[in-house]
Amino acid sequence: MGEKRGYKRHQCFEKIDFDYFEGNPDEIDMSVTVPVKCKGHMLDLSRGGAFIVTDTRVAVNMPVMLRFRTKSAQYEVPGTIIRTGLLKNNPSEIAQKYAAVKVKEDAYIAIQFAELIEEIDETVLKKS
Repeated sequence: MGEKRGYKRHQCFEKIDFDYFEGNPDEIDMSVTVPVKCKGHMLDLSRGGAFIVTDTRVAVNMPVMLRFRTKSAQYEVPGTIIRTGLLKNNPSEIAQKYAAVKVKEDAYIAIQFAELIEEIDETVLKKS
């Protein structure tokens, strides 16, 4: 089966801060709503989204604001949570792939960016 992703994915191990917004996703105004401040590590990045691990429990379809830094740039990127779950004892392929990476966080979040970011050069990303 071929790759279904539209953009090249880059494995990484970047510290990430993110704002998680709670409530009705259709009524949240990220410019005025007070978010929950969260931390984690980004394990995968593409122009269209990111895969992060965290200890924060979140809900699907909720808006988030990611903040991360590479060796060459700083980013603040809005997005939407499209998948989430626990890494431990999770039979899904994605959870098993990242459960093998030694991370202290116990949950994963897949995020789709609101707009594409520029293509990332893998040499500016930290590896685990």
